[in-house]
Amino acid sequence: MRKLLGLMGLMGIMGILSIMPINSIQAQSPTDSTTLSFRVNGYLFFWDNEYFGRRIEGYTLPGFHLTPKLIWSNGKHLTLEGGVSWLHYWGAHSYPNTMSYGVLPDYSDTSTWMHVVPWLQAKLQIAKGLELTLGSINPSENHLLPQPLRNIEREIAADPECGLMLDAWNDWGHANLWIDWREFIWNQSPRQERFTMGLSGKLFFDIPSTDFSLMLPAHFIAQHVGGQVLAQTTPIQNNFNAATGLGINYYATDYWTIAMKCYAMLYHQHGNNAVPFTHGWGLYPELVAEYRNRAGLQLSYWRGERFVPLMGSWLYSNLSSVDGTTVFDRTEMLSLRAWYKWSPTDEPFCLHIEGSAHYDIGERQVQYSAGCVLSFYPKFRLR
Repeated sequence: MRKLLGLMGLMGIMGILSIMPINSIQAQSPTDSTTLSFRVNGYLFFWDNEYFGRRIEGYTLPGFHLTPKLIWSNGKHLTLEGGVSWLHYWGAHSYPNTMSYGVLPDYSDTSTWMHVVPWLQAKLQIAKGLELTLGSINPSENHLLPQPLRNIEREIAADPECGLMLDAWNDWGHANLWIDWREFIWNQSPRQERFTMGLSGKLFFDIPSTDFSLMLPAHFIAQHVGGQVLAQTTPIQNNFNAATGLGINYYATDYWTIAMKCYAMLYHQHGNNAVPFTHGWGLYPELVAEYRNRAGLQLSYWRGERFVPLMGSWLYSNLSSVDGTTVFDRTEMLSLRAWYKWSPTDEPFCLHIEGSAHYDIGERQVQYSAGCVLSFYPKFRLR
């Protein structure tokens, strides 16, 4: 595990240094004075997944996610946030103690009907285009991950990530390094510690005298299940996802952007063989047409063999989430997704409506989902 952490750190430093501007050694020095404000980040959501068959069962997520917090900033480098994160589902009477969506969490090991966790964040602007976050984490564009490696439900219906995140960006790149600690254990604990770490980045290159640009992505995710202070000897389990590829953006007009992307993805596990295969792969090309970042249409194809998405939807998995043992030799799927966002200028809300249909070629089944999310973020200055 130490080798893994060292590798992650080295990759993070290399990725961040590769996109930091040369003059970023000098940190920004804004002239704004110290401020204290109160902000509420919230989501009201209704998400319906009509899934059928042996791969994944359908479920519906109706509820809200509310994070009221006090925000203090010294106007230069440091911002502190303190509050609570309240997640509630209409009709629910108990909740899993840890909620991080790949599929619907298990009912066992539950807490009371009111699911509230602390929110405490320290954000440090180290340099221009370089920011360190400790504590509660707001994932930067969901860690820049492509569709099979991320589940959009994590943005609205999961507990906040907690740990450490380092963000670096400029006009031609963005890198994101993070550690999300999901399970903390004490000495002689009967449970294993769990955490997820990742490094994700994108480089952008404009093609001179054209309306095209290139995008080079790289993504790495590792999930660790283990612990040295357990009450019993339990095998350590490590799982990995990696992805890379190429993207081409065409700026058709001032309003329309068309993007073609293709990703090659890998899965590998090392440890107690919790999954009935040790490595696999996936191929994911997509075509996206987007209008002014308000509406879009996405057509994609997925083919995977012996693949498990660690943070993504189980639709892309070769292992069934229904019984945890059925293995599909090959997963082939065609997907069509459409979305629309309404966010009036100078108003603190956004209405997001989305629908998608997935045709599982091997199972000859159509799966579909539809959702509506109203996000709001009013802010009140106190001092």
